[in-house]
Amino acid sequence: ASLSSFGSTFLNHFNGSACSSPLLRNFTIVDTPGVLSGEKQRLNRSYDFAAAAKWFADRSDLILLLFDAHKLDVSDEFKQVVDK
Repeated sequence: ASLSSFGSTFLNHFNGSACSSPLLRNFTIVDTPGVLSGEKQRLNRSYDFAAAAKWFADRSDLILLLFDAHKLDVSDEFKQVVDK
């Protein structure tokens, strides 16, 4: 499966940047949008966020999950991403 399976709205949100640093030559950093909570997670996404995150995770050697320490509630969407 390719990223196109998540639709054109998903693909249109991609931005790229390149750096000629030898240190960065062998890896890629992907910054995904934050997880949403409550009704927003169902209404504000035009694609399956957990499935898209899994697509990247399946191709990754390392995953860093960052979140706001002042918002310690775990949304359904965040739990779904971690579980997949």
